[in-house]
Amino acid sequence: MSGPLAGVKVIDITHYGVGPWACTLLGQLGAEVIKVETLEGDRLSRFPPPYKNGITTVYISLNLNKQCIAVDLSDKQSQAAVRELVAQADILIDNHRPGYLDRRGLGYEDVKGLNPRLVYCACNGYGQRGPLRDMGSVDTFGQAVSGFASVSGPVGGPPEGLHCSGLIDLTTSIYIVTGVLAALRHREETGQGQLVETSQMQAATAMSSARALEYFASGENPTPMGTGVGNIVPSRAFVAADDKWVSITALDDATWRRLATAVGLPELSADPRFDSNAGRVARRGEVEAPLEAAIRTRPSAEWITVLEKHKVPCGLFMNYNPLRIDAQVKEQQMLAGVDTHWGHVTVGGLPWRFSRTPGTIRATPRPGENTEAVLAGLPSRQVGQS
Repeated sequence: MSGPLAGVKVIDITHYGVGPWACTLLGQLGAEVIKVETLEGDRLSRFPPPYKNGITTVYISLNLNKQCIAVDLSDKQSQAAVRELVAQADILIDNHRPGYLDRRGLGYEDVKGLNPRLVYCACNGYGQRGPLRDMGSVDTFGQAVSGFASVSGPVGGPPEGLHCSGLIDLTTSIYIVTGVLAALRHREETGQGQLVETSQMQAATAMSSARALEYFASGENPTPMGTGVGNIVPSRAFVAADDKWVSITALDDATWRRLATAVGLPELSADPRFDSNAGRVARRGEVEAPLEAAIRTRPSAEWITVLEKHKVPCGLFMNYNPLRIDAQVKEQQMLAGVDTHWGHVTVGGLPWRFSRTPGTIRATPRPGENTEAVLAGLPSRQVGQS
């Protein structure tokens, strides 16, 4: 096992997306991750499609770098076995509704005495307290109730969540990882484990704080901006002559002047009404209309060359077909091929690079594949299986 978390043991009692991806990230950082599934398995292995030789591709992608055991969590002997695993662990992650593991003798109050050094992370849809604590959630609900979706969508259109990307799910996973790593750091100093709580709604609310601040500063709810942002102009996508979209941002006034020159509109930057970002935000339409017309005159590839020459942040909107062969993606190993039990798949590459402790990507196990080997290593070495 390599990676900066080599030697750290994680018990993954999670399902669907949020918890499994957090545990995969810890596994890619070198932790030993044991995923505990019910005998029926994680529902994500069966739905939604598409499938790879009988299992969902999303299950494969969210459960890399793990061992997987399948036990009956309603069975007392199986519960005792999992408690033995927890007693040896550094981290336990749970993303079920509040009370699910408590009813199975595996809640924080049940296990902290077994392992005072344990970092126990509980993550659900809406948090461990409050009127929504017992409700289930999915990514789209998290976007809706947090205000996140209220600022997403076309200009002048209704609120619109980001579709099929799992953005809130996977961001919540990252909050889980940062939370448990911070708690591990505290444990290094004190020897004490602790309970870490987060939720999908908290993650979504934290992510949308920049737009929320627009409301708290002005008293007016921000509205959907399409590809644009509320507090920087110009910063949005423009369609080029070949009908491809180019994302362009002028983060400061100097970049704005270079942009105006690059697109052949020096009179825009010379206009005192537009010489500050505040002025451009107040006159968004007057700034963006001539830019739209100018960008429409040349193909997207030419604009990328021109804008990069003038040091203006820009980029093409790409789908996955050109992304897979993009030179930058290849150079940075942003995609990785993995041979699994279900065939060869391509997944996202490691999002970090360590000079001394490189992480790895290992194939997803079959559901329950490691049950016998993992449980055979327990001190009791006897486990009831139903």
